[in-house]
Amino acid sequence: MSINQKMRSQWVWIAIIVVVTVLLASVLLWNSKSKTTANTEHGEQGHSHQENEQDEHAHDEEGEEHDSEEGLSLSTAQMQQHSVKLAQVALGEVNQVQSFPAKLVVNTDRQAHVSPSFAGRVEAVYVELGQQVKRGQALANLLVPDLVDQQANLQIAQTNLDLAKQDYERERSLWSQGISAKQDEQRAYNAYRQAQIQVQAARSRLTAFGAGSGSNGRYTLTAPINGVISNKDIVIGENVQLADQLFIIDQLDQLWLEFILPTMANVSVQPNQQIHFKSLQTGNRFNAQVQSLTTEADAQTGRLQIRAKVSSNASELRPNLMVNVELQAGSKASVMRVSAEAIQQVEGKDVVFVAKSNQEKGFDFVAVPVQIGQRTQDGQWVEITQGLTAGQSYVATGSFLLKSELEKGEAEHGH
Repeated sequence: MSINQKMRSQWVWIAIIVVVTVLLASVLLWNSKSKTTANTEHGEQGHSHQENEQDEHAHDEEGEEHDSEEGLSLSTAQMQQHSVKLAQVALGEVNQVQSFPAKLVVNTDRQAHVSPSFAGRVEAVYVELGQQVKRGQALANLLVPDLVDQQANLQIAQTNLDLAKQDYERERSLWSQGISAKQDEQRAYNAYRQAQIQVQAARSRLTAFGAGSGSNGRYTLTAPINGVISNKDIVIGENVQLADQLFIIDQLDQLWLEFILPTMANVSVQPNQQIHFKSLQTGNRFNAQVQSLTTEADAQTGRLQIRAKVSSNASELRPNLMVNVELQAGSKASVMRVSAEAIQQVEGKDVVFVAKSNQEKGFDFVAVPVQIGQRTQDGQWVEITQGLTAGQSYVATGSFLLKSELEKGEAEHGH
């Protein structure tokens, strides 16, 4: 083959290779564009699907909110059935009250300390600490050596009396017969009277100590008043002395309230004034009447001690119970206030249920957080410092029902 023919053959192959390369590149480019278009369409479809899901989720949330609103809606008939009453936030006076720590103590005017009248050994104890006792009830029994001696002296005096009586009767008989002299009869009479006096003195001594003549040296301690055994310091077998305090009996139907009032406090307390105090355990309020004030403040602390007599008789009131005394310091005019019954606790916050008219269902209720201020002395009204405005309708009676429904709905939603 000539050189020219070889060169033409090479150019033919080169042209074929170029054409094939161009064709392959075109095919690859077309496939790439097809995949890109498919991915784009798939992404748009996925985005559309997500939007649909979000719309459905939003719709579900709206449905839940709607259900929640329905849970706090009542018709007029339902409100009447459950005694739910509305009122308007209004301006009014609220007493400004200051609280001071106080303590309930035993009324010492209604307390008895029981001590023995003799030194002796304890043979029996009949009561326990905290037991209710009645006046005259036996508390303990003692064996008293001194009592044995005094009872023996009484028996001796009684024997001497019997002998003196016999001697006097004999001398009187002899004198009446003219056998004996008048002065012998008089001497026998004087001895007889002296023996009588000795017997009466011995019996009076035993009676004063609360012991009888035939107790064989036993002495019984008895309760001087009705009450509760609040202190007991006696055990069987121990020796007790005359000054030992073995029992304390308290009458708990009337306690004292004691507290300290700083001289700088902006309150006024007078004798016989009615005051109020609140239990720290239950929050219940009780009454007391001021009984006494110290004549002057303490020189070091500048404080005034006050004692009041508790007027209430409740089982939860016990000695040493810590309470808060509430004293009126003045009054506030034109403050926003609501009924104390309207205040409820939801998630640890004070709330008031505000009512909004609903033409279809009656009323919708929303729990509005509030900040409260002072309370009236009778506890009926509460000052609202933040959260409400004058003229708003709120649930004044029956708010606990709405609180229960709200908590019930939250519990169901949580499940």
